[in-house]
Amino acid sequence: MSDRSLATLLRTLQTASQREEISRLLTSATTLLTLLTNPLNVSLLTSQLLTAPAIWKRTENSQSAIRVFAIFNIASIDLLQRSNAPQTPEQSQLEHCLSIEDWTVAVIKGADERSPRSRHVLVLSGLLLGFEGQQRQGLSLALRKRLESAVVTAINLTLQDAHQANTAIDQSVIIALCQVVDLLGPAERMRLNYDLLLPALIWAPFFSSEGLYKGYFLSAIDPDVVEGTGKKFDWSSKSTSYAQLQKLATSPLITSLGPLSRLAATSIENIRVIKSLTGVLQDLFEFSRSLCLQWRHNKLCEIDMTEETAFLTEETLRTPTPLLWRVLRSTMFAIVIILRSYIGRVLSDSGVGRKEDILAQYPIQAEAFLRDIQPSDPDKVPQHPLDRCHGLFFLNVAEHFAIVLEPWANEELLIAAARPYLGIGGDQRLLEIFEAAHSAILAVFAAPQNSDLIARHIYFYVDALFQVFPSVISPRQFRIAIRTLARLTSPPAYISISQPLLSSTILELVCSRSESASVAPLVYTLAPEQGTTNSVAPLSEQATLVMALIDSLPFVPTNVLDFWLPRVAEVLNNVQQLEMFYECQKQLWDIFTNGQMGAEKAALCHAWWSTNGGKEMVFYGGPTADNGSDVNSALQESSKL
Repeated sequence: MSDRSLATLLRTLQTASQREEISRLLTSATTLLTLLTNPLNVSLLTSQLLTAPAIWKRTENSQSAIRVFAIFNIASIDLLQRSNAPQTPEQSQLEHCLSIEDWTVAVIKGADERSPRSRHVLVLSGLLLGFEGQQRQGLSLALRKRLESAVVTAINLTLQDAHQANTAIDQSVIIALCQVVDLLGPAERMRLNYDLLLPALIWAPFFSSEGLYKGYFLSAIDPDVVEGTGKKFDWSSKSTSYAQLQKLATSPLITSLGPLSRLAATSIENIRVIKSLTGVLQDLFEFSRSLCLQWRHNKLCEIDMTEETAFLTEETLRTPTPLLWRVLRSTMFAIVIILRSYIGRVLSDSGVGRKEDILAQYPIQAEAFLRDIQPSDPDKVPQHPLDRCHGLFFLNVAEHFAIVLEPWANEELLIAAARPYLGIGGDQRLLEIFEAAHSAILAVFAAPQNSDLIARHIYFYVDALFQVFPSVISPRQFRIAIRTLARLTSPPAYISISQPLLSSTILELVCSRSESASVAPLVYTLAPEQGTTNSVAPLSEQATLVMALIDSLPFVPTNVLDFWLPRVAEVLNNVQQLEMFYECQKQLWDIFTNGQMGAEKAALCHAWWSTNGGKEMVFYGGPTADNGSDVNSALQESSKL
């Protein structure tokens, strides 16, 4: 019966032309492969599946190739399940199927010289995944090693053929390898020709027409984004561009972006031709540039993420845009995985990570790099969201070079780019870049060569800091900023010589602000900061200012510490809410006891606490509870001096 079915199938494979008919034939081939009892027929059917015009003479060549890969994968699983299933004696006498080993060898023999080597990869990978995937362990150790070796050999020969012909290998080969690479033993993985494999792994998902194709799908969306009801943009889920996006999102290359990027990362770690690494960076740069250009030609690019509900229709928000963000997010993660491996290779390989690659060691080149990527108009806030993203990228990168740049370069590049954002934190669209601007300013101030810049710009910065607190800056961010400023303006900082009162002036501004600050608990509506918890009760503006003063005590010059200790106790006693007062009191105690003060300042603190009235000011000068008890219970007796 199976022989007659085989003859019919072989004839039809030569003449079928309709897609539905071919699909039925491939389904029949999957079943028939496991029923044939003659190994020669198994080899014959395998050979015909790899050469049949009905399968390979179509435009959907890659889809057909993936179907062939699936045929041998499913057939292997089915054969393994039937061989492991318990059988009655009668069933054993009726069935005369080939053993797993004989069937596997027959399939391998069918991948002969009449078909291209790239198709051999599909057959061999399908067998390996079917028998050994998900820890099925369906092959003997000897046969598994033989099959692993055959897979690697077929891959390497396919890569060599494509390289010699100066053509790209089919995406199905890449996808098949990604499915089985984890099943290969260490010795076989080392045999892979990573020098030829890496360019294919970059080209297939990012540049091929069956992958992201340089991001051209983004510009194709623009014509379908039209103005709808309520002057909102509408991108219909029935549009042609959305259908194309769905097809792209479900394509094998995009659904396999994770395994593809991990295999590319492994290739970077094992590549021998160092020049190929430079090619990877150039390719990713070209893809990113093209993707950015195509995105700028899309109307959706003009809408900030925080404004989507105001400018997009409900249907657009519900269906098309989530799919678009998923594709773009997967793309970003894939590139990050690849670049992370590249950085690791640069840091660990002396042949790659030469000193010339460490830009921070070359101030002139670092400055030239920053001028090359700086915003076109750094003196004002861009209106276009993409330009603001560019500004955010620049500030995040530039702050790492503040320590190696000349003061005038820091002023022209970092401070000039950051100043427009310092006082406009109330705009929800600019919160992230607002924080990046503050971080860049502090990085400039922290560089030892920039003491003159601190003198020129610190008053403007402090003023901007107070303007945006507490409406935008969180209590934690504000405390870090004040603590940093106190450290940068106190000895041994060079500016403390020319302006010895600067640190005290900043702290006095904090004290003055605390006298009129709100005592209501702050409700910070932004996303929680990384590393923070909600276990501590929210502080008021007043309590946060007091905390900032306490945090700054380790940096107060020794000669004025006797003045600032009672001054801090004085503003501490102005905190009327008991829970907030307790938190401030505990923070003061932590500063005294955790070693931050240093030996000399700790001795002064001890003298003030024990003999100069400090203990009484802190314990008995603050608010009292309703029952008349003092706040001495804020600290346990065991924690007192």
